[in-house]
Amino acid sequence: MFKLKVRNLNESYGSTKEDLVADFLQAIGFLGTDGAKARQTKRTKTGILLFTKCLIPTPEKSWTTSEIAKELGVPLQGIYRHLQWLREVGFLTEDFPGKAEDPKKVRLWHYDLEKAWSGVENRARICLNTYREIINNLNKKLKEAKDHIPEGMIILDKEESFEIDLREIQPNDNNYEADLGALGRGIGLLSSHHNPYTESMPYKIIDECFFQRPDRAWTAEEIAAWIETTRPTAYRHLNRLISLGLIERCRAEDGGPPTSAFHLRNGSLKRGWQKIETQTELILDKYKKTIKKLAEK
Repeated sequence: MFKLKVRNLNESYGSTKEDLVADFLQAIGFLGTDGAKARQTKRTKTGILLFTKCLIPTPEKSWTTSEIAKELGVPLQGIYRHLQWLREVGFLTEDFPGKAEDPKKVRLWHYDLEKAWSGVENRARICLNTYREIINNLNKKLKEAKDHIPEGMIILDKEESFEIDLREIQPNDNNYEADLGALGRGIGLLSSHHNPYTESMPYKIIDECFFQRPDRAWTAEEIAAWIETTRPTAYRHLNRLISLGLIERCRAEDGGPPTSAFHLRNGSLKRGWQKIETQTELILDKYKKTIKKLAEK
């Protein structure tokens, strides 16, 4: 199943080509973990070497798994997960031999780094189109606040990191609960352990606190009380929604309480989603430029 992570890239990242590869692969979710220490794990090092020693230097080559393992100096089982990820995202394809005894090989689509990434980019935009369709379906059943910011509140000027998952999902014929569950799963807000989605904390927070009340601001304490959980747990879900760009931080305009609260971006799911989609497109464009830089000899 297609899955790609889209998040802000540091403008100064990648002082060397090896650094550029590592930062890019970490950004798109290929390495599976975050943080500088995570790059020292054997799994992460293997993923980086797969690009720096195989795919980037020789894009025209088809590889057996044994050839890749030998080139990287790792056991066969050390590369299977990486290859599976790249196949699912549409970056690699398989060549099947004419004879049964010949091993199958993997290679870049079109034997070209930039063309292979174009295929990934196309699938990412199909996901965005599906998300937009679901957003439009949901918005038909939701109220929109008259004002973009709740009355008496101002936006807290704080730079937030942006992160969204793009996954293949299917609209559900204007069924509100099913559509919201599918969207939440697609963008990484919900996972399998949240089933049934409508009873999960992240679903209740985004629906009951923000989608159903686009006109008001909520403190973390109010949200924790509403969904009957602890303040740290509420913040964990709120931080995820902030990184997605679905909600914004705000505070009382007169300087009194609340000093920190949250509201639905632009007072509308549809209006807020437009900015999220724009941000995603900008990052996809940066990804494309990064791949072009990596393809340079």
